[in-house]
Amino acid sequence: MRLEPSFRSACSGTFDHGSASARGPRLVKSLEKACEIDSAPPEDVDGHARRAFSARTIGRIEIVEAAGRPLSLITDGREHPGQITAFLQLRGRASIEQGDRAADLSAGDLCLVRGSRPLMLEQASYFESILVNVPEKEIAGRFPLWRAALLTPIDSRIGVPAVFRDTVLSLKRWGGSLADSGSEGLADAIVDLMGAVICCAVPVNSDCIQRSFHHQDRIKTFARLNLGNPELSVELIAEAVGLSPRQIHRLFANEEMSLMRWVWVQRLEQCYRELTQDGSAQRTISEIAYAWGFNDQAHFSRTFRKHFGVSPRSLRRRSEHPSESSS
Repeated sequence: MRLEPSFRSACSGTFDHGSASARGPRLVKSLEKACEIDSAPPEDVDGHARRAFSARTIGRIEIVEAAGRPLSLITDGREHPGQITAFLQLRGRASIEQGDRAADLSAGDLCLVRGSRPLMLEQASYFESILVNVPEKEIAGRFPLWRAALLTPIDSRIGVPAVFRDTVLSLKRWGGSLADSGSEGLADAIVDLMGAVICCAVPVNSDCIQRSFHHQDRIKTFARLNLGNPELSVELIAEAVGLSPRQIHRLFANEEMSLMRWVWVQRLEQCYRELTQDGSAQRTISEIAYAWGFNDQAHFSRTFRKHFGVSPRSLRRRSEHPSESSS
């Protein structure tokens, strides 16, 4: 969820008994609009009034602060930059729904949500929230169990989550005096802490994670060696590596693509490599496609063009006559 320009849909906000309602593709803009309509928040305990809405960027990390009266927001997940958001509830109660998961947050709780999925947010009373946006690819690449942590209420008043919360509050407090030269280092610290929060939300021991990686390596190694077999399937791979098809599906459930989708991409990339190699004209395009597990020439050409943006024939011609393609 892109929670700065994610809530940023045009909010045709209406009030019903003091509650704002908004709908749109981008969550932060809707939240910002609702806060603009509302009056200023009450004073903090130290006597300083909080702003209704503010957003700042620290390196590749974005921190959004919002406060206001009860509201209800819906975002459809479009126009997001691929982010994971840590939703910190500082005051009031909030309910968040995304897919088949839901989280009820009290003051002091946090949860993680995803930018590429529709989301419903309801703030049931006067609220103060902070949203921390981190690139999804960075989290997914470093913390393999991140999806299991989504929409899990986490108490941010103790342990690692408390360290994360205090760091975010400190960045909010001192953000105006931070120099650009140190922003990426601070962003690194936020990513590391968010990963630690994920580990707290999904308490799985490292041995289990290492076994998952080991099985994935075995599966991919067998698949690479058998890309040319048009009968390659999850069932065939499972039998070869001594696992059940269900286990394999579970191992790849948190990956960017399913196992067979990954196989399909590997086949296309091998065909691309051969078509751009010197001497590839010794084999026809059909022969290369069949050699890498495709058994339908027309289907191969369509999927190749869709994936690479160029047809196999045009790619071969461009590789054989580079001067013509650059002129």
